[in-house]
Amino acid sequence: MHFDCFIIGAGAAGLCCGIRCALAGLRVAVAGAGMSSLHFSSGCVDLLGRNRLGEVVFEPFGQMQALAAACPEHPYSKIGADAVKSGLDFFVDQAKARNLDYCANGDKNHLHITALGKVRTTYLSPDGVYSPRIEEAFLNKKKVAVLNFAGFRDFYPELAAANLKKHPLFENCQITTGEIKLPELSRTGGSVRELRSIDIARHFDCAKDLGPVAEQISRLGQGAQFVALPAILGISNYKSIRKSLEDITGTIIYEVPTLPPSILGMRLDEALRSRFAELGGVLLSGERVCGGGIEKSRVFSLDLASRAKISADNFVLATGSFFSGGLASRLDSIREPVFNLKVLANQKRGNWYNPTFLSKESHPFMEYGVMTDSSLRGLDAAGRAVENLYCAGAVLAGYHPVREQSGLGVAIGTGVFAADRIIGQANNPNNS
Repeated sequence: MHFDCFIIGAGAAGLCCGIRCALAGLRVAVAGAGMSSLHFSSGCVDLLGRNRLGEVVFEPFGQMQALAAACPEHPYSKIGADAVKSGLDFFVDQAKARNLDYCANGDKNHLHITALGKVRTTYLSPDGVYSPRIEEAFLNKKKVAVLNFAGFRDFYPELAAANLKKHPLFENCQITTGEIKLPELSRTGGSVRELRSIDIARHFDCAKDLGPVAEQISRLGQGAQFVALPAILGISNYKSIRKSLEDITGTIIYEVPTLPPSILGMRLDEALRSRFAELGGVLLSGERVCGGGIEKSRVFSLDLASRAKISADNFVLATGSFFSGGLASRLDSIREPVFNLKVLANQKRGNWYNPTFLSKESHPFMEYGVMTDSSLRGLDAAGRAVENLYCAGAVLAGYHPVREQSGLGVAIGTGVFAADRIIGQANNPNNS
């Protein structure tokens, strides 16, 4: 099989890149070896939540010029603020095409509540987490109800409420807690303690009568401007479920991102995959790329676990970091395992981590990754740019996704940027 573009990695970077290429009419394939890291994400798109000093950022694009001067290897520095903004706008449009609505606070970050009751910044959120009407209710809040489904082990309303009460934004707000019993489980003798978020989400997808749940929300959340629930109200039918509950109760249902497996992350993963397939993209699920050959500064071959024969004009490496196997560590080295690209990393094992596990400086290995030129083309072991190989997402060096709160922002921005470079070459083969 021959493709205009072959993408290794089916996370946010790879799928956004694939969607962009498919929309341009290119024949494109995405290979994903296993479960997407999106299943472990909050489902919100962090752009730049903290600067290099650890200070909270509310105007992320305003910070990018200073970031470029201080950190030229940062992915944002290489692609520029305009490309980042363009990529995020593209993402919002493509998610919406699959009925998944993301909202922003203009060009500024907004706040959302975590499962632990912390208030943190992000840039884009599903409309069950942030929207103009949620913001209005939040600003006018006098009472908030934090509710859980009885026995669900991955969300504790009392803990969330206790932490919220410590935050200045909630100092004059009454916060109540309570538990909702799922009637269907009671009738069948099942226990929610035996279930996880995905099981409860599927239960809601199939629920025919939301009345008993809505009645409990109304009673427990009486007088509240909004009711916060763990974000497990369905995987596919969540919009109609949330709307029905809001219509019956007359209150806003706020979805709190939960611990993995994240239903919000699963909704996003499904939306991107289905959009890619809808546009004619080829998704090779469960396909592992074992290695690739580079000759005369071009990728000329791939070694696939299935032994399928693949050729392409351009390739994108979006394999993630250590968690998903995009980077591999040995006792005495860190390497990129597919193409053996040049890696920005301290090769002395003792320097990979901070002895204080929860140190504010975090761990150095979080910024390790492959090195690229200004067009995000990967550098081979000798430091030469590989002409037809672009890199995107968490495999890139020079940024700290956790400390900066920038993970999905980098993934989407660089994935779309790589696609635009490939599309530009396809439209003008003489333009390198």
